Amino acid sequence: MSTAEAAPAPSPKAAILAEIESLGLEKYRQTLDEQGFVLIPPEIADPNKLAPRMLDRILEVLEERSGVKPDLETGASHAGFKGNMVDPDSDEDSPWGESVRSLIHEGRVFEEALMNPVVLAMTTYLCGYSQVLSSYSSLVKGPNKSIFQFHSDTLLPPPWPDHAVVCNATYVLTPFDREHGSTAFVPGSHKWGRGPLGNESDVLTNPDAVPIEAEPGSIFVWHGNTWHGAFPRKAPGLRVSTPILFARPWMRTEEDLFDSITPEALKRNPARFAHLTHQDIAFGWKSHADYLKRSPKAYGNLEKFATEMGGLPRLNPMAYDDDLIFG
Repeated sequence: MSTAEAAPAPSPKAAILAEIESLGLEKYRQTLDEQGFVLIPPEIADPNKLAPRMLDRILEVLEERSGVKPDLETGASHAGFKGNMVDPDSDEDSPWGESVRSLIHEGRVFEEALMNPVVLAMTTYLCGYSQVLSSYSSLVKGPNKSIFQFHSDTLLPPPWPDHAVVCNATYVLTPFDREHGSTAFVPGSHKWGRGPLGNESDVLTNPDAVPIEAEPGSIFVWHGNTWHGAFPRKAPGLRVSTPILFARPWMRTEEDLFDSITPEALKRNPARFAHLTHQDIAFGWKSHADYLKRSPKAYGNLEKFATEMGGLPRLNPMAYDDDLIFG
């Protein structure tokens, strides 16, 4: 029997509430419960000044991938950007601008940002200690006309569960407000158990739409059920943000990271980093041979994670006496 299995199982709920209290996040947790989203200011969210380093690296990655230097001041490089991956034939510009995907592979600053204790505490409160990374991207939006209509990240048929099956923590890397094309939310919508219907999805006319107004270094976190969208950007320049989407381990993630993280990145980070980046997800094999190769490696990493966390993660879906909401 492993050390994690032999030790008395701690309470995940008590543990995460204590962690939130120790980080000075209790009032933000309460707001998150009430509104379904919360904005955390830079002095609490980003004490290590990750935001300017993330912004510099994202602009470099954009230029490396496209050959076009992003124009942070005027936004001319991304004005009316047409890369709408949902509808490539659309004549409208993209409501979110250019998507810069798979940032976990693009430098140590993104590893640091993922392991930010504030990010992990608030998202763990929503999706449990066993949550994994679903996607790690940046959205770069210049002046545009399209509206990102209200929607939810919970891709399930209604009625949705009250607890989050996915959640999001977004780094604000440039000034956010309505004129700058900020994200908008409908407070309390995480409690309704469904997505928007009809005119409810219109960000411009929904009377309950609340824009995020934030300075760089802020982080806003939201429950996966919460309705969110974005206003078009009217001001010159670029709106740059880094949304990190988390999911419970039984949800289909946007990225498949198993066996794609470098040994160096795994070595310099704790076992939780390996868990977050899918190195202990045994499912997803491509063949019987792949199953035989993948499973022992995944379960070995799983054991390291469970041991490191003192048995907090509830990793066995058939352990019905565990707290499946917070585990």
